[in-house]
Amino acid sequence: MRRRKLLARGGLAVLLLAALLTTAQSSQADDEPEWYPGLPDATFGSWANAGQGGLSYARRAKQWFRTPAAMVVAEVASLANSDDLSSGQVRAEGYFVSPKGAPANYGYLAPMTVRSVGFGLMPVEATVQVSQRRAGDYPAPLKVLLDRKFYESNPRPGFQNYDHVTYLETVIADSLNVRILSVRVDGVDLELNGDCRTVEPAPVTLRTPLYDRPVGDEKEWYRTHDPSTYWDAIFGGEMKGSMTIPPFTGCTTTAGDDLSRLMTLSVSGADNPVVARSGWACDLSVNGAPAPLPPGASSPKLATEAGAKAGGLTDYCPGPKPFDYPEREDR
Repeated sequence: MRRRKLLARGGLAVLLLAALLTTAQSSQADDEPEWYPGLPDATFGSWANAGQGGLSYARRAKQWFRTPAAMVVAEVASLANSDDLSSGQVRAEGYFVSPKGAPANYGYLAPMTVRSVGFGLMPVEATVQVSQRRAGDYPAPLKVLLDRKFYESNPRPGFQNYDHVTYLETVIADSLNVRILSVRVDGVDLELNGDCRTVEPAPVTLRTPLYDRPVGDEKEWYRTHDPSTYWDAIFGGEMKGSMTIPPFTGCTTTAGDDLSRLMTLSVSGADNPVVARSGWACDLSVNGAPAPLPPGASSPKLATEAGAKAGGLTDYCPGPKPFDYPEREDR
């Protein structure tokens, strides 16, 4: 067992960072769909759905990893400022669409098995599950509030024509539950049987880009620009930031060993760079109203199939543009 622990240390930081970014009945009205219990009622906007994925960097391993595309449902609204027509906000609150078999219909990413090589010698793989914190009966939403300013590019006396809009940088700060479900070293299962998790949710901070675009023909503008240079609740884009991984607890094995300290020494730490990217929203209409994707529609492919079955999908559900790996740093 001592040999397995030592070999695992070189790969666990890589595995967890790779997996971290992939990110009760509702009191529904009679005309709302019955197949998404587990979400709160919409109170300020309309439902939208989008694919999302991530890119993460494991500092200890000096290696980048991509995570597979998942699906997020979000309540979205554009908020006008009645006192100042040149300013406004875009508000969004998002929830992961859980895969089939998850503990709840929304709020969980699929368990992810990520493979690496410990100390450059021994194959290591871990299965990690990330989920949103819970707020009563529902997941705690990932909240975004974008500030935007409208202006005239060529102001003229006596006229008012806001033909450009600037989206200000927005900071999103939240935290996610992190569990390690299993660890294998050179094909040998370390047989975790406890609730192996961080002692508290892992803090994540992301920032949206500052950018400017003309007013009008939004689809064409977003279609022709690099998604790394913008973020919008409907047209997607990119956020960048970092994650802190707290110490671990409950990482016991069937043999009676507690690997929590080993997990902490191997994985925990601050300032691990992360990038999150979302694709264009795909609208689902049920009974004439915007609706979230149903439980289990946790990937772009499954979301498209679920929308087609519901008969109200206005577009297919594309995932985000795939990431290119950054240049590998010297070891």
